[in-house]
Amino acid sequence: MATVNQLDSYFVNLINSLMTIERQPLTRLEEQRSKLNVTVGVYQDARSKLLELQSAVYALQSNNYTSALQESRVISITNRPSGLTVLSATASSTAVVGSYQITDVVLAKAHRVRSDAVAYIDQALGYSTGTGYIVLGGAESRSAGLSTPLTDTVIGVSTAEIDSGKKELGRGTYTIQVRNDSTAGWQFRLVDSNGKAVSIRNGSSETDTTSDWQAIPTGGGSFNAGRGLVIQFGDGSAYQEGSAEVNYISQGARITVSESDSLLDIVARINAATYAENDGVIASIIDKQLVLSAASTGSAYALNASNVIDNGAGGTSGVLHQLGLLASGSTAFKHEAIQEASNATFKVNGLTVTRATNTGLSDVIAGVTLNLAADAQGNYATLNVERDLSSAKSAITTFIEKFNAVVSYLEQKTSVTSIDSTTFTRGALADDMAFSELRLRLLSMFMNAYSNASAYSRLSDLGLSLNDSLQAAITDQAKLEQALTNDLSGVQTFLNEVMQAFDVELGRFTGTRSATSYVNEAVSLLNSQMGDLNAEITRMNTYLSERELYLNDQYAQIQAQLINLTYMRQMWASIYGTVNQLI
Repeated sequence: MATVNQLDSYFVNLINSLMTIERQPLTRLEEQRSKLNVTVGVYQDARSKLLELQSAVYALQSNNYTSALQESRVISITNRPSGLTVLSATASSTAVVGSYQITDVVLAKAHRVRSDAVAYIDQALGYSTGTGYIVLGGAESRSAGLSTPLTDTVIGVSTAEIDSGKKELGRGTYTIQVRNDSTAGWQFRLVDSNGKAVSIRNGSSETDTTSDWQAIPTGGGSFNAGRGLVIQFGDGSAYQEGSAEVNYISQGARITVSESDSLLDIVARINAATYAENDGVIASIIDKQLVLSAASTGSAYALNASNVIDNGAGGTSGVLHQLGLLASGSTAFKHEAIQEASNATFKVNGLTVTRATNTGLSDVIAGVTLNLAADAQGNYATLNVERDLSSAKSAITTFIEKFNAVVSYLEQKTSVTSIDSTTFTRGALADDMAFSELRLRLLSMFMNAYSNASAYSRLSDLGLSLNDSLQAAITDQAKLEQALTNDLSGVQTFLNEVMQAFDVELGRFTGTRSATSYVNEAVSLLNSQMGDLNAEITRMNTYLSERELYLNDQYAQIQAQLINLTYMRQMWASIYGTVNQLI
């Protein structure tokens, strides 16, 4: 039999026609899969829009910690000399509304002292601390004393090494406050001289810290704060509420100097050293002179014989004396201070205030953190604290925008539109009544009356209504403004009720703050159907591939037979032609 290397075009076209017919079920399956893919996309898109509305709804519930329906404060600075900053400030929502005249400003300054000039700042000075060292920013060693104990409760203090990664307590007076909490029992915390709670070890952990109240160790005993201070508590048999006072002296940084060191080397070593909190020392070189500055402003952080210590006998000789920073044979500075340490003083509405720093002043005006600018010296300004309802208004506007977006989207996706008397177009969700019903429920909920403890029962009481196109809008801005300004707590009570209802309804579809999610369940079902379709499509593709191979083989055999018949016809024609010639 003849061998067929290539099918005749007649058979190729015939096979293609047959395969087109055979592929029709596959085409229908693929069209179903495409429709399912589109539907899944629409469901996911719908969930995304519902989630955006749900987020806007959640922001209007005042009983959640991210609520935007809160009154905040806005700061403005007026009545200051032209071109000057004078001060800046931030305010919490608890700040007392009002105007505060800041006058007679004297800025806090850091202590600054100098040495004699050296010949060359980058050449070896030939000075050495030998086996000793210079001490800067604190005492030779840390110490603590209990100036006011709390009988049978705080009975002593001592010192210990600093936990890794923590900064030593700065020198000063600290208060150990003790209370008997009705739930947590006996507790304590450490507070600095400015009344701010200090961050210390949280229990026995060397890594966790807290500035909050924490439990006194069971049975009393020692508590290591991890920052140099150790507190000794009584055995717990007769604890009492109150305060104990501690005087703490921080340990200074130890600086060594060798004969090969230049002034640049000494400055670098001073600036790289580790200091206790607020007790730092900053070194610089000006006109070939060593200049030491306290890192903190205020008279409490002045440099003196207690925190600038040379290593000679009695601290009266050594490298600092050779440099001419300290007077020969004395612990006093050789030269008059470049700048004396001083506190900031200013008046607030006529009341004189004194603080050690110029910035971060959070205990001057309640709820306000005040920062005096570098140009505040001798100047004045008025700090205005005003109510700010912009976040609440913005949250209501966002809710309306997202509500309208969802309602419009659902109307578009669930509608059936007539093109002509016989033709209609159906939205992607037209067959799912759940979304049509959701749209109607959302519109109804917007107009419903809600029972609550406020003076409002409908959103229209706040100036929010639906227009003729069923789009939400603020139709009475004055009514909303008046309610927010004069009765914010009532608005919060009412919107908590309304938005909780919205949140529950939306949660049924999104799954957020809900045990069920209609959309997720629907998508899961569609994905399952798609999995079945994919399996059927794979099976059909396999069948069609095999079917096409079979047809190719079958028609190849037919073509081979036809070729053989052609050869035979030609052979017999040749034979009979020869016989005829002989006759």
